[in-house]
Amino acid sequence: MKKFALYMLMAVALVGVVSCNDSDAEIVTTSASSTAVTAFSLAEDDDVLENLDSVYFSIDLVNALIYNADSLPYGTDVRKLILNITTDGCSACDLIIPRKNQSDTTISYLENSTDSINFSNGPVKLHIVSLDLQESRDYTITVNVHQMKPDSLYWNRVARRQLPSMFIPAQQKTVEYKGQAFCLTSDKSKYCLAVTDNPANDDWKKQLIEFDFNPQILSLTATEDALYMLDVDGNLYTSSEGTQWTSCNVAWSHIYGGYRSSLLGVVNKDGIYYHVTYPSTIETPIEENFPISGTSQMLVFESKWSDLPQAIIVGGKCRDGRIVGDTWAFDGDTWACINKGDLPARQNMTIVPYFSFKTSASRWITKQYSTLFAMFGEAEDGSLSKGVYVSLDQGLHWSLADDLLQLPDYIPARKNAQALVYSSILSRASASTCWEEFESKKLPNWLFVNDDLMSRVTAEINEWECPYIYLFGGVGESGGTYNTVWRGVVNRLSFRPIY
Repeated sequence: MKKFALYMLMAVALVGVVSCNDSDAEIVTTSASSTAVTAFSLAEDDDVLENLDSVYFSIDLVNALIYNADSLPYGTDVRKLILNITTDGCSACDLIIPRKNQSDTTISYLENSTDSINFSNGPVKLHIVSLDLQESRDYTITVNVHQMKPDSLYWNRVARRQLPSMFIPAQQKTVEYKGQAFCLTSDKSKYCLAVTDNPANDDWKKQLIEFDFNPQILSLTATEDALYMLDVDGNLYTSSEGTQWTSCNVAWSHIYGGYRSSLLGVVNKDGIYYHVTYPSTIETPIEENFPISGTSQMLVFESKWSDLPQAIIVGGKCRDGRIVGDTWAFDGDTWACINKGDLPARQNMTIVPYFSFKTSASRWITKQYSTLFAMFGEAEDGSLSKGVYVSLDQGLHWSLADDLLQLPDYIPARKNAQALVYSSILSRASASTCWEEFESKKLPNWLFVNDDLMSRVTAEINEWECPYIYLFGGVGESGGTYNTVWRGVVNRLSFRPIY
């Protein structure tokens, strides 16, 4: 704000407007008493951050707050920031800057608009006095900086839990069925079924199950209306609730997964492998490079390219013994290979639908993307992997995830693990006796709205939805089952939105 502009505004405000008629002259005095901040930004400084002047600041005129809803990157130095402040005109515009163990410092913005301001000790007060000296207002300016790396996938080692079982499991398989998590475990002599609406609650309902067949625990699969499992001889069984099982009177060699109310699998007849479905089936020969075992869990989701849901699997072993990393998709009628070569050759991989984020370096606006994560698995030489790969287009393309999304050292490589996503409602005062919650941070909302809505805030957010990944079990290098349930989250999703 230039001094001459201030003086001109003051002059205009004090000039009488004369209105004449035949009888008299009336003098009307107009006073500019506004204390509104109409624009706010940081000055360009590449030494602090590229495109710093593009960081968007919201101005809440109701509550006298100025803040950047999308926080600056972790570690940004905010000790010397130059401000650009615009008002409708004022006689005083002072910045009151807090200092540690010292009294506050006051800088007149009208006289020293290029002075740098230190935000490292917390919010700065902006004191504005109107042109007519009759009104004043104090704003709180907050420059938010992430207190942790927001886009990293964090697995809380304190929040780790054991598999929900009545004994130490030697085998386990967990699936989502009718919105609930079903975890079947075995110690090779007994079987336990645990069910919960949400793993975050740690309120699993456990019961021992008796089978009149010898089940393949890892074949447990769910469709929309039934559970399915093979026995060790390949005979298919079904259940509506997981405790009572009946024979389907068919034999398969492998189950891919559930597609709506249909089960998809493969059968071997005289050395020839066929695609099959249940309850009704049309057998079609399997393509030469199609895996016949060791595929990942099957994901089903809506696709913008089709009116019908799309299902995908990754990895597996082909009939000639080769292990592949291909991605195959099913559209309700036909299987097709939609990606070949992006993923490493692995069998028994884990895939899960989740979210990732990208921040525009030109406007500092963060966007959320639906993202598929692929991890773990066994290579052809028997070694286990833990590398994480991501796809932003439902499996058409994959790339190695950056370091922030890779698994930590304290989660070892494995195969045959399952990952499910369940959301929890977090609040400022949320606390859990079962899982360690993240400390609520005054950090950004991960769902952005348009600029007009962002610039006028109405209410503080005290509750928000946070999706967590729950990683169940898995088999390690020694062949043993990990008796663990890990909970992971992209940090940004756990932060409390500011407003």
